[in-house]
Amino acid sequence: MTNNESEWQMWYRDEEFIPEEVACFVYIIQFTDSDEFYIGQKRVWKGIKNISEIKTDSKQSNWEEYCSSSKTVKDKIEAGEPYRKRILACYPTYAEALHCESALICMLCSQWGSLNKALMAKFKFTGRMNKEHMQKVRELLEDLT
Repeated sequence: MTNNESEWQMWYRDEEFIPEEVACFVYIIQFTDSDEFYIGQKRVWKGIKNISEIKTDSKQSNWEEYCSSSKTVKDKIEAGEPYRKRILACYPTYAEALHCESALICMLCSQWGSLNKALMAKFKFTGRMNKEHMQKVRELLEDLT
């Protein structure tokens, strides 16, 4: 790639991504020529579902190069379609990220341009999914619609 399209950028420019403080993030890949998009989540650490589980020997996942598990998205990128990758929200737990991803997909999958074809999620509602968490999800929904 000749420009920074393969590098992650933050959706909210005033936020910072600090891998040591994040277990998982929710992202959007946007294809700039067609307005198509894909929403997903990615773990930052191999085998880590909660930031409190990180040890000194924990290894980061391939999050920096990651471009989705979607075959459609991978095919479009491989075909050279211009795109950008943005981190929508960072979470200390996988459950919170999965909840946010699921809510966004459910609310946005019927829009033209959504490349999300399925939603398979199982998570437990935790105390961390409080009013503040839901407010963050609502803000993302408003900004994405």
